[in-house]
Amino acid sequence: MSLDKPSHYVWRIWAIPAALAVVISFGLLSALLGDRLMWKGMAWFSLAMPIIVAGWLTLRRRRV
Repeated sequence: MSLDKPSHYVWRIWAIPAALAVVISFGLLSALLGDRLMWKGMAWFSLAMPIIVAGWLTLRRRRV
C-alpha cells in the first residue's frame, strides 16, 4: 500500500480526533450510568482528556 493514497492522509488527519471522540463518549456514558466512585473517576479522567491533549499540544508548539 502506497503512502500517497488519499485514504492514508484522511486517517492521519482524523485519527486523534476519532480517538478523543471515543474517550469522551466513554466518559459521558460512565458519568451518566456509573454509580460508584470508580466510574466517576474514570468519567473525570475521560472528560479531562481533551483539555490535557490541548495543553500538551500548546506546550509542544511553543517549544518548537
